[in-house]
Amino acid sequence: MKKISGLGAILVIALFSIYLAMPSLIARRDAENTANEKVSETKLVETDDDILIGLLQFIQHPSLDLINQGIYDGLAERGYVDGENITIDYQNGQGNQSDLAMIADSFIAEDADILVGIATPAAQALANAANGDRPVILSAVSNPVGAGFVASDEEPGANVTGVTDLAPVDKQFDLMQTLLPGVQKVGIIYNSSETNVTTTVEAAKAEAEARDLEVVELTITSTNDLASVAEQLAGQVDAIFVPNDNTIASAMDTLIQVTDSHQIPVIPVVDAMVADGGLATVGINQYQFGILTAKVIADVIEGADTATYPIIYNEATDTFINTEKAAELGIEIPQEILDSAIDVNSDEYAELVGA
Repeated sequence: MKKISGLGAILVIALFSIYLAMPSLIARRDAENTANEKVSETKLVETDDDILIGLLQFIQHPSLDLINQGIYDGLAERGYVDGENITIDYQNGQGNQSDLAMIADSFIAEDADILVGIATPAAQALANAANGDRPVILSAVSNPVGAGFVASDEEPGANVTGVTDLAPVDKQFDLMQTLLPGVQKVGIIYNSSETNVTTTVEAAKAEAEARDLEVVELTITSTNDLASVAEQLAGQVDAIFVPNDNTIASAMDTLIQVTDSHQIPVIPVVDAMVADGGLATVGINQYQFGILTAKVIADVIEGADTATYPIIYNEATDTFINTEKAAELGIEIPQEILDSAIDVNSDEYAELVGA
C-alpha cells in the first residue's frame, strides 16, 4: 500500500507540473505552427552556430499573446524560424515574480544568447539575471528610461534595447467623450506595483484636468482585490479608464462583471481589453509590437550593438469598438465611428488577431 501511495503522489505532482506548464506549451505550439507555415515562404538565414533565445512573457492574456505571436512571425519573415536555425525557449511567468526570476536564471544557466522580455516585470527579471553580459530585448515596456533599463531612448548605453510605446491617451479621451458626451467623472484603476502604468496614468489625469473632468483614482495590489476596488469605483464615476495594466488585463472578466452591474462603460488602452468587455479604445497594435521586437532581435543576431541601438516606438494605432457591449449599456455609437473603427465582434477583428 505504501508503494502505491508513493506512486500516486508522484503522479499527482507530475500532473500538476504539466498543468502549470500548459499555457506556455499551448502558446509555443500556436506560435510555432504559424511560424512553420512561413518556412516554405521564407529563405532561412544561414547561421554558424545554433542561436538560443530565451523568451519570457509576464502573464497569459490576449494582448501579450499577440506580441508573442508577432515575435515568431516577424522572426520568420527575417529568415529565423524556431526549430530550424534558431531555438526559442518560450516561458510564461504567470504573473509570479518568483517564477519570473527563476525562469530568467534558468535562461542564464542554459547560456541563452539573447533574452527577450514581454512586459516590464519579465524584462526586469531578465535584466537582473543577465547582469549586463548578454543582450536583453524589451517588448511592451512603456517607460524604458524611467524603469531604469536604459540611459536614454536614443543611446541606451548598455546591453538593453527594444520596443516601447506612448498610449494615445488624448485620442482615447476624444473617443470616450464622443461616445459618452455626458461623462463628468472618470475613474482610473490600476495595480500600484506595476511601474509601467505610471506614464499612462499621469497622462490620463492631465487629459482629464484639461477637459474639466473629475478623476477618481483607485489602485489594487493583485487580482484578489480587483472586484472590491472596482465595486467601490463604479459607484462613484460615469466611466472607467484602464491603463496598460497587465494585472487587470489578465482579469478583465472580474472588472467587467462589476462595471456591467453598475452600467458603467470601460475605456481601456488596448484592443484585447475591449474584446474582453470594454467599450472602445484607440489602441496600440499589439501584434505590431511583436513584429518590431522581432526586428530588433534579428538586427542584434546580425551584429547590431544594443548600447547604440535606439529604442523603437510602436506608433501603429487603430480604433476598436465593442458594438455588443454598447448595445448592452444602451450606448449609441455614431455612424462615422462605426464606419472607420474595427468591431471586436467582427470577422475582420478575428482575422486581425488570428482567431
